[in-house]
Amino acid sequence: MKLSEEYSIKVAALQSAEHQLTVDLLKRITPDIWLDVLIYFEHNLQQSSAAALYDALFEKGTDFAANVYLNEEDYTFFIDKIRTILARYAAINPHAWVELGLQHILCRRHVVEKEKASLYLNRGIDAGVEWARPLYLYYNYLGLLADIDRDIAKAELDALALGGDLWGIAYAAHIDVWTDKYEEVFDRIQLLKQSPERKILRHYYEALQFYYARKEDKGKRLQTLEEGIAMAESRYCRFVLNEIKRAEAASIGEQELLVPEYRELFEYGMMDAAVQIALIKLQALDNNREKQDFEEPLWYLQKAYDYNNNYAGYRLACLYLYQEAVQDIEKGLSLLRLLDEKDRYVEAQVELAEILLEGRFLPRNEKSAFLRFSAMAEKNIAYAKLRMGNMVESGYDGVAPDYKTAFAYYQDAATDKLPQALYQVGRYLKYGIHGEEPDLAAALPYFEEAAGYNNATALTEMGLAAELKSEPDYKLAFDYFSRAADLGYPYAYYLKGIYLENDYHQSGAPQPKAAFTAFEIGANMQELNSIYELARCYRGGIGTEINLDRMIALYQQAAERNHVQALTDLGLCYEYGYGLNQDTFKAQENIKKAADLGFPYATYVLGRYYLTGLVQKDAAHGLQLLEEAAQKNVAEALLLLGDYFFFDYDQLEEYDKGFDYYTRAEKLGYLTEGIGMCYEFGVGVEVHPAKAFGYYKQAAERGNQQASYRLARCYYFGIGTEIDKAASFGYFMEVAQQGNVYASYFVAVQLLEGDGIPMDLRDGVEWLMKAAEADHAEAQYKLANCYLMGDGVEENEDLALEWFERAADNGHEDAIRLTKKTRK
Repeated sequence: MKLSEEYSIKVAALQSAEHQLTVDLLKRITPDIWLDVLIYFEHNLQQSSAAALYDALFEKGTDFAANVYLNEEDYTFFIDKIRTILARYAAINPHAWVELGLQHILCRRHVVEKEKASLYLNRGIDAGVEWARPLYLYYNYLGLLADIDRDIAKAELDALALGGDLWGIAYAAHIDVWTDKYEEVFDRIQLLKQSPERKILRHYYEALQFYYARKEDKGKRLQTLEEGIAMAESRYCRFVLNEIKRAEAASIGEQELLVPEYRELFEYGMMDAAVQIALIKLQALDNNREKQDFEEPLWYLQKAYDYNNNYAGYRLACLYLYQEAVQDIEKGLSLLRLLDEKDRYVEAQVELAEILLEGRFLPRNEKSAFLRFSAMAEKNIAYAKLRMGNMVESGYDGVAPDYKTAFAYYQDAATDKLPQALYQVGRYLKYGIHGEEPDLAAALPYFEEAAGYNNATALTEMGLAAELKSEPDYKLAFDYFSRAADLGYPYAYYLKGIYLENDYHQSGAPQPKAAFTAFEIGANMQELNSIYELARCYRGGIGTEINLDRMIALYQQAAERNHVQALTDLGLCYEYGYGLNQDTFKAQENIKKAADLGFPYATYVLGRYYLTGLVQKDAAHGLQLLEEAAQKNVAEALLLLGDYFFFDYDQLEEYDKGFDYYTRAEKLGYLTEGIGMCYEFGVGVEVHPAKAFGYYKQAAERGNQQASYRLARCYYFGIGTEIDKAASFGYFMEVAQQGNVYASYFVAVQLLEGDGIPMDLRDGVEWLMKAAEADHAEAQYKLANCYLMGDGVEENEDLALEWFERAADNGHEDAIRLTKKTRK
C-alpha cells in the first residue's frame, strides 16, 4: 500500500474516533507508530499537547527512522506532508521555522531546496529563535547554504560568540577546534556546560571531545564521549566512540560487531554511519566476489548518497567504475558528473580529471584534465596544484616540460601542507631540477615535514640524507627505509634489503633471509632494483636456495626494462652458459644494450669481446671501448689494458704502457700480478724485486691465482725476499690445486727432489704427470727421465721415449737433441 493511502486511512480512523493515540512521548517514537503520532500532531496543532508531540517527532530526530527505508514515491509524499504541517505549526511555534528550513536541506537530494531552507531559517531569525542565526551562519560557512561568503559568516559567528551567545559559542567551537585556535576552545565552551538545555549540552561534549582529539589525549576523549552519551544523549558521541572501536578492532570480525550500533545511528539520520557499514561490508568480502555480495554495501552507499553524503556517492561511483563484479561504467561516470556539476565535490572532480588524463573510461584528453585541475587550483585545492605541477613537469598535450613553473605549483601546494607537494619541493631543491644549484640543506626541512605525515618517498629521502651526513647515521637511515617500506613504498624495500644483507646498520649480523624477503616483496611490486637483487639472491643462494631458472627469469624481467646490471649479468650468463645454453651472440647483444645505456662495466665487457673476438674480432674498437671504460674508472678495463700491452697481445712492442694501466687500477684498489711483474722485469719502471714481491703478496692475499704463483716463485728463487722453499711449496700447491700447470710442475720438482720439503717420488710423479699432460714441455722431459730411471715409477723405456718425443714436439731443446729431432 502506498504511504499516501495508508495516511488517508489513518486520518479517517482518527476523525471517526476509531483511532486513539496512546504513546509515551518521553520514549523514542518508533517507526511503526511515527505516522500515527504525526497524524495526531497535525490534528492537534492548536492544542497544548502539540509542543510535546513536536519535540517527540522532530527534536529527538526520530523522523529519519520513519523515512529512511521509504521508496522514492512514499518519501516524496512523506516530506511534502511534513513540510506542510511544519509550515502551519510555525505560526504557533516559531521554532518550527528552523525545523522547516532543515527539512529543506537535510533531506533526500532530489527534494533539497536551498533557497527555501534559507527563507525559513531567516523567518526563524526574525521570530527570535535563539539558535536560528548561529545555525544559519554555520551552514553558510560549511557551504550547505550559499547566501553569505564563508569568511563573513565566520566573522559574524565569532561576533556572536564574543557577545556570549551560547549557540554562537557552540558553532564557532566546532570550526575553531580544527584550526590553530583550538587551544582557546576549551575555556570558551565551559559556558555551554552550565546550560540546562540538552541541545546546548550536546554541543559542549561534541566540541570537547574534538578538543581532546587535537590534544591527543585519548583517555580524556573517551571519558568525554561517554559523558556526552550519558548526559546529553549525543548520537554524534556514539558515532565517534564506535569509530574509535573500529580503529582498534583487531579483525574484520570485530568490526562487524559494531554494525548494529552504526545501523541505529544511520536510522537517526547519520549518513556517515551508513558509509561505515558499507566499508565494513566491503572489507569483509573475499577475493571470489559475486555481484550479489555487493548488494548490501551498495544499498547503504546509495542511501547515504540519497541523503546528500557526497563521499558515499563518490565511493559508489568508484565501485561502479573499478569493481568488476558490479561494473557499470556509464552509471559510475554519471555519478561523478553529478557530483562535479551539481555538488562541486572535489574528490569527484579530481577523479574525472584523472580519468581524462589516463584515458581509461573516456578518450584521453590531457588538455581537459589540465583545465579541470586548473579550475580546482583556483579554488585553492592543494591536490590540483600538485597534479598541475606533475603535468607541467612531464609535459602535456604537446606542451614542453617547464620545471620552473612546475616548481612554483609544488611550492603553492606545499603551503597547504600537502605531503606529496612538500616532498616535490624538497626533490627540486635537492637536485636543482628547476635550474638552481642543488641545495640539500634547503631540501631537508621539506622532506622532514613530509616524512612527519608518513610520506614514504620523503621518509626514503631522509634515509638517504642520513647516509650523507659528515658522520653517516646508518641506523637512522635504516629506520627511515623500514618505515617507508612498511607504508608500501617499493623502492624502500630494495634499500631495506641491501641494509639487511650487508648489516650496514650494525644490528649484529647480516640477515640474508630477511633481505631476501624484502627483495621479494619489492619485486612482487615490480620494483626494478628489487627484481635484480632477487635474481642475485637466487644466483648466490642469499637467504634462499640457489635457483638458476628463477635467476634467469628475473634477469630477463629486469633486462626487458633496461636494467643495465641485469642486461650485463644476463649477457655474461649467455657467455659462460650459466643457467642457460651458451650463446655468444646473445651475450654480445645484451652487453651492447647495457653499454649503449651508459653502463661503464658493460662497456668494458663489450671491449673485451671485440678485443678477444668472442663474436667478431675488432681490436681497434675493443681498445676504444676499453679506454672509455677506463676513463670511467672501471678497474677491470684498466687491468685488461695493462695485460694487453704488457703481454703484447698484438705484437705492438709497447710493453711499458702496461705499467701505467696497472698503477691506475691499483689506485682504485685492484691488483693482479701485472704490476708486480713490471717491477720484477723492469717494464715501464726500474727493476725493484722487493716491490714486485710486495705487490705479488698483496694480490695473492686478495685471491689472485697468478699472483700466488708469482709469489711462490719469489720464495723459490729468492726474488725480492729470502729463499723459503717450504713457503714456495705451500703457494705452488695452493695454485696447482686450482689447475695451474706451471705450479703443478714446481710442486712435482720439489717433491721429486725433496727441495725444502720431504721427498715423495710417487706424489711428485703424479703432479708431474698433470703438468705433462697439459703440454708443459719441461714436465714432459722430466717425466721421461723418471720412466727412464725408474724414479717414482717402474722403469719403462718405451714410455720414456714417448714423453721425450712429446717434449721435443713442444720445443724442449734437450729433448730435441736426445731424440735427434729438429725443432718444429
